Amino acid sequence: MLGGAGAALAQATDGPPPAQVEGNEIEATLARTRILRGLTEGLAAYKLVPGDVLEILFLTGHVVDAAPYRVNVGDRLRVEFHYVDEAPRTVLVRPDGMITLPYKGDVVAAARTPTELAAALQRRYADVWRDPRITVTVEQFTSKLDDLRLTLSSSQRGRSQRVVLGSDGQAYLPYLPGLRLAGLTVDAARERINAEYSQRLGGLEVSVLLDAVSGNRVFVFGEVQRPGLVAGAGNLTVMQAVASAGGVLPTGAADTVKVLSWSDAAGGTQVRTVNLQRLVAEGRTEDDLLLIGQASIYVPPTSLVRAGRFMDQFLRQVLMFNGSSLGINYELRR
Repeated sequence: MLGGAGAALAQATDGPPPAQVEGNEIEATLARTRILRGLTEGLAAYKLVPGDVLEILFLTGHVVDAAPYRVNVGDRLRVEFHYVDEAPRTVLVRPDGMITLPYKGDVVAAARTPTELAAALQRRYADVWRDPRITVTVEQFTSKLDDLRLTLSSSQRGRSQRVVLGSDGQAYLPYLPGLRLAGLTVDAARERINAEYSQRLGGLEVSVLLDAVSGNRVFVFGEVQRPGLVAGAGNLTVMQAVASAGGVLPTGAADTVKVLSWSDAAGGTQVRTVNLQRLVAEGRTEDDLLLIGQASIYVPPTSLVRAGRFMDQFLRQVLMFNGSSLGINYELRR
């Protein structure tokens, strides 16, 4: 009887404040709207979530790059000295970006255009020859785009790669930093990737296909009958997921269920509170939430249960201490 009264008191006092309940209702309405729009508009409106798999097809071509070519590591250069008795030199750009020339030793060549390098050499040799005339020609060049072509040609998948969106919503592609693609449609993701490659490489375009979706995997833990993974074929609500885990135990606070899920607006994860007790008692279905993508549900214990477990732990420690003391006293009497 006392336990029932305590549970009722805990459920009355553990509930979220009115402002939080109102915020949860707004978020629930927005979530429903997003899912309904996605179902009616089809795959074009689907927004990527962590765990989705993309098929990236690389389309490389010999496109004229308007930007002046800059010397890279591994390039072979021909340096010619005009009107002086000095033979032309063919040099390779070393991994440190340097080339070695007579009289001057090491000279920085990488990241310069051939014209800029020639002008720098003319200034360097001004103390050797009067008004020197030097030209630099790139006989053989290397580029990241060529390296990418070579990598793709030796790949088992040919010119395509499978990319999985990480838990942070980012995708990692060759020669690009991590790109946050979660929350974007497939078309928007393609545009984002193409924009990055256009800026960094040029002469490259990608086509993006949605190869596989992560599915609606939900983890339920805490005060439920069967904690663990709940795999649903479609979109589950919080109530459905908790019911699939066997329901809330008598020790669980059904009015403060915590839901950790991905949020497009927040650009990451966020925590919501769902009042399942009021949903069942009053039929307030607006308190339920549709779970999008990966989600974790935690059913906490009630305040009374938390206090009882603390006291139980405390008493166990006290009794263990007293038991040790009695054992010592007994040995002393003997």
